Amino acid sequence: MKLGLLKALYIDTLVPFYARSEAENIFYIVLEHLDKKSKIDVLLGAETFIFESYESILEELQQGIPVQYLTQIAPFYNLELFVSPGVLIPRPETEQLVHLVLEENRGTHKKVLDIGTGSGCIALALKNAWNESTITACDISEEALEVARKNAKDLSINVDFYQTDILTNEIAAYDILVSNPPYISLSEKDTMHKNVIENEPHLALFVADKDPLIFYKRIIQLAEKQRAICYFETSEFYRTSLDSWLIESGYSFEWKDDFQGKDRILKVIW
Repeated sequence: MKLGLLKALYIDTLVPFYARSEAENIFYIVLEHLDKKSKIDVLLGAETFIFESYESILEELQQGIPVQYLTQIAPFYNLELFVSPGVLIPRPETEQLVHLVLEENRGTHKKVLDIGTGSGCIALALKNAWNESTITACDISEEALEVARKNAKDLSINVDFYQTDILTNEIAAYDILVSNPPYISLSEKDTMHKNVIENEPHLALFVADKDPLIFYKRIIQLAEKQRAICYFETSEFYRTSLDSWLIESGYSFEWKDDFQGKDRILKVIW
């Protein structure tokens, strides 16, 4: 089958579920995964001889399964990570978080703790760029830690991973704490894309409505004891409530825009 026809089939099938540009991007991810081909091969009229494999993946995509879970691959900050349904799929906003930490702390050897590491994406990207720094990462989920350790082993990147409940346990001393914690309130669940709700781990996504800032508060309080700089990914919808709590608590902080101009990255300093 001509790849051009296959591309059209994918896009036509997926546009009820995704924006056209995203459907096209999904096709190229599958193309690279199955045939090791790219856009130029489509333009040159190349063919595939494994249509059944494309058809099988397309059926699963229609069920809302994210393409990254089907290929088990997610690119992140110059790394290629293994992902499974036990971890969140790394997103571009989190790459910006990593980039900010690296840019603002150039030329220094730091002790860093990544809290709620999931696939290990933040910790591994930091260690890949800062080989001389000590990078540690933790998560409450042993399933997530298995994925993170696999990624570290596959990539030959030395990060120490350990299991803990950050809400109840203390931490060692670090220079920097970085986290993309659960911050989506349960009341927002119905507004989210089906493929996220039905496939990605709720433990890593959702927080109780009664205190959606619980992870930020706890991590900042832990950081205060050791004067560690904090970097967080959060939701722009928490800007007002976080501002109020931070000001009331007497903390110094800065907001950084994401690539869409939204307040998604919070830095707390001492």
